[in-house]
Amino acid sequence: MTNTQIPPVVPELHDIQGLIIRGYTHPCSVHLLFKFTSKSKTETQAVRDFFKDLLPYLQNAEDWGALKPEYMLNIGLTAGGIAIVKPELNVQASSFPATFKKGPWNKNNAQQSLGDYGDGDPKNWWNKKFANEDVHCVVHAYAMNPGALDKIAAIITDAAEKSKGAVAELKPLVSETGRLEQYPLIPDDYVHFRYRDSIDNPDMNDDPAGADPQDLNNFLIGYSTLPDPIPGPLSGPEAKFAKNGCYNAFRILHQNTEAFNSFLEEQAEKIAPQLNKTKEYTVEWLAAKMCGRWRNGSPLVLSPENPEQSTSKSTDFQYKANDDMQGLKCPFSAHTRVSNPRDEGVEVAGSDLVPRILRRGMAYGAPIAVDKDADRGLIGLFLCGDLSSQFETIYGWINMNNFSPVFGDKKTPQDPLIANRFAQSNMDQNFTIPMEDGKNIVITGPLPQFVVTRGTAYFLLPSISALQEIAATVA
Repeated sequence: MTNTQIPPVVPELHDIQGLIIRGYTHPCSVHLLFKFTSKSKTETQAVRDFFKDLLPYLQNAEDWGALKPEYMLNIGLTAGGIAIVKPELNVQASSFPATFKKGPWNKNNAQQSLGDYGDGDPKNWWNKKFANEDVHCVVHAYAMNPGALDKIAAIITDAAEKSKGAVAELKPLVSETGRLEQYPLIPDDYVHFRYRDSIDNPDMNDDPAGADPQDLNNFLIGYSTLPDPIPGPLSGPEAKFAKNGCYNAFRILHQNTEAFNSFLEEQAEKIAPQLNKTKEYTVEWLAAKMCGRWRNGSPLVLSPENPEQSTSKSTDFQYKANDDMQGLKCPFSAHTRVSNPRDEGVEVAGSDLVPRILRRGMAYGAPIAVDKDADRGLIGLFLCGDLSSQFETIYGWINMNNFSPVFGDKKTPQDPLIANRFAQSNMDQNFTIPMEDGKNIVITGPLPQFVVTRGTAYFLLPSISALQEIAATVA
């Protein structure tokens, strides 16, 4: 009898950038953006030398043992960046995914899901300091302390300066440095809206034939053996270049902390009498209803009345199985329920599978208590194998909650925390909190725009060998 079972996949950790497989816990980071110029042979070689200088600090996915590296980096390339460093791939004519090639600013493609309007419109990104198409490369640098971060940042910027203009640093923020630097918030796993962050990330399984959205083959390129495998590209020289890589939707999200805090205070004043609770409790209750978790991380499904230490990092729960199909514990439009509806039931092009993404996030900018006028928000890295069916699908759900039968055939609501507010005839701009006595709490919209997009770029995090190949090629 012939054994046709597919052997277990063994991820090539030595060739995979570490950021993909593991969530770093280094307390300091900076995310540097670059533009390449290669109009001459000299400039092309200077760009390649930039990569060569960074290779000794490039972190792979192998276990680093008991001692974390003092500092390290990972590298991403946009479609425009790949076109410069690998012109032989003919990126725009290649089998790289269309949304990656067109970019997140494309009105007829990515923006149909991302819905960045008003102040967050792509024409306003990067504080208008450079064009979206100028972004060719990101270098994610991580360090154990501020001094070590200064060292690795200097190594990166020195490598760029050696190019004499062929590699130009782009500084998007209106701040002293202009750079996307992690701000050391206390406690360090909370963000500016005072929620605990980065709790619920999928555990990647190693089955190349698996259909589970958490499977490794939905994130790493070149591992799927499904009949219609993604991610891609799947053929040609671009498939070889992309193998062991992963896509990164890099998103800068300004958080209007003052507006958010004021909203909670004002609404709590109105809601507290109905709850027969104090205003202080109601502020936290409303924040939890908007998010789906209490600010310490406790899911409402498991801890509906109060935050609990025992559930503060819980991820093992469902909505249907935990008897919350009326939204009495967690509202249907709460942020964490929208971004991961679990067993609630979804309708996605005939599939009932919930797409997953890997999130790596950190705060930038001083908190409101330190500097009231500072620009502050989140540096979000959303890792996936397919930008369209994973990242953009989930973001589309955030903007328009019409993906599940629980919303019925009524007007379409939005995620109350991070959705982009835009008016359409079929939109429900209110936020409804179902109540046990049937007297639902309805916060009349439109809600304030709490989160504004400051910039987005789609990167490929190539394999270690692909980056070595770029560095080794002589112009």
